[in-house]
Amino acid sequence: MMWINGVALLRNKCQYLAAILANLSVVCTGCAMGWTSPVESKLTLPKHSPLPTVPTDAEFSWIGSILALGSLAGPPVAGYIAHRFGRKLALLTGGLLFAIAFILFVTARSVAQLLVGRFLQGCGIGFALAITPLYVCEIATAQRRGSLGSLVQVSMTLGMLMVYSIGPYVSYTTMQYILLAVPLLFCAAFSQMPETPHYYVSHGRYADASRSLEYLRGECIEELQDEFGSIQRSVEDSIRNRGTIGELFRDHANRRALFICTGIIVLQQLSGINPVQFYAQTIFEKTGTAIRPELASIIIGGVQVIASMITVLTLDKLGRRPYLLISSGGMCCALVALGTYFYLETQRVASGLSLDRLAFLPVLSLVVFTAAFCLGFGPIAWLLIGEMFAPNIKSYASSIVSSSCWGVAFFVLFYFSSLDAAIGTHWLFWTFAIFTAGAFLFTYLFVIETKGLSLPEIQAQLNETARIISDDKP
Repeated sequence: MMWINGVALLRNKCQYLAAILANLSVVCTGCAMGWTSPVESKLTLPKHSPLPTVPTDAEFSWIGSILALGSLAGPPVAGYIAHRFGRKLALLTGGLLFAIAFILFVTARSVAQLLVGRFLQGCGIGFALAITPLYVCEIATAQRRGSLGSLVQVSMTLGMLMVYSIGPYVSYTTMQYILLAVPLLFCAAFSQMPETPHYYVSHGRYADASRSLEYLRGECIEELQDEFGSIQRSVEDSIRNRGTIGELFRDHANRRALFICTGIIVLQQLSGINPVQFYAQTIFEKTGTAIRPELASIIIGGVQVIASMITVLTLDKLGRRPYLLISSGGMCCALVALGTYFYLETQRVASGLSLDRLAFLPVLSLVVFTAAFCLGFGPIAWLLIGEMFAPNIKSYASSIVSSSCWGVAFFVLFYFSSLDAAIGTHWLFWTFAIFTAGAFLFTYLFVIETKGLSLPEIQAQLNETARIISDDKP
């Protein structure tokens, strides 16, 4: 039996290889999201900065937040390229955008050049997050679709960990060259992978679809007729029953699903996760903790990877609702504790209060916060879109939810520093805690459990007029 399983694994190895290489684009995404953490401190020190002057607070706000605008602009273009020219070319285009961004960073002599690079990074993120799940879903077997599809969150956290681990210990220029290697490696390796059979079938290129499926499965097409026929029927049904954006708002189940998914993604961004990931090193520098800020950032990055892997391994056992409740509750407690530490810090000089015994609190709070986020609100917010909507309208729903996500992300990132100065760091994190408490309440009242349910069963639950508080299915 073990020998048979080993042979089956080897025959299917190409789908694993294709999925892993496709997710290198998401590693690039993690690198882009963590980029500001070590770079901001370098830009404030003239001897380490490539710029002739230190950027102003407004310029730092734009360097952090313009990424979200690029992420907002990227998906529509990525979707057009994926539909017209193929998923593979769309992903390679995203990789090229990442590479151009790092080249701009290497040669940067002005803030404007950094802003252009950050915007292109954002566009690359839009390409990667829109197309990678689609590519992986279309090349994976039904039995492997869940595990391979969940590589996205792990890959993103690996990219951030890479930046946190390398950035503080090398020069600004060296860091850009090292990170440039990631998209170049992705483009070189992924260019050898096949286009998806679904794309070829949708364009009537059946011979190419056969060769792609043969490569991915490691079998001749004669042995794959059932799967090939299933792909053909699925694609033809999708073309024949193409949905419209109006169906999202006319149908009660779709409206409720859109309300749930948009609510979860907006609350995800209002938790403050992006400022924490973007400015981890700066936040730790403000705490004055005994642990070196760069080491604390590495700890945060490692915790994110571990928590993401735990979710991958256990999500289908525990369910979506419990993880969302644990996630929002954990984030809320951590943010309250972090805000309290910063409040005591403001009182320290006036009262003579010693915080030596609480020196561990900032690191512990941010470790708990990022772990809780990666357990639930990080991966599940996007998973629900794939589970609650029919294939013929999923792209419309994804576009609306994605636009909401990056629109709120831009607002939070752009005003993060201004709010920090205006209301104080303690009130800023307490505000994030209030939103995570709202996320807990929103999940409890409105989010249904989708574990183990088919699309018709999920749609049936969404069509019920009464709110579903607890409907876990064993």
